[in-house]
Amino acid sequence: MEAMDNPSIEWINKSGKDCLIFTFSGKFSDQDAITATEKWRQIFASRKQEKIILIWNCLDMHDYDQQARTLWVNACQEMKDQISFIWLITNSLLIRMGASVISVFTSLKIKVVSTEKDIVI
Repeated sequence: MEAMDNPSIEWINKSGKDCLIFTFSGKFSDQDAITATEKWRQIFASRKQEKIILIWNCLDMHDYDQQARTLWVNACQEMKDQISFIWLITNSLLIRMGASVISVFTSLKIKVVSTEKDIVI
């Protein structure tokens, strides 16, 4: 089985709450988005009754394919009833703009911070 590493997806505990953290690196491609959204759907399916806090760590991401963003928006839209809140960690204007688009299209709350330490749950 191929290792999926962009983004890596894992559970972390912040302030006593389980959060699902996505850690992106380099360029987020269409194929990355397809693979990651499949894994994301499986994780959410295993916790159907829960509202989940997401953390998107994009500090090491420098770009993304437009199609990857579209796939990501569609996944957010599809799973938004299970998303409690989204924290975005980035210093990139490009990624901030992409997150604004996602927020507008999905009506999800996305809070942008510069470091993981700035996340207050």
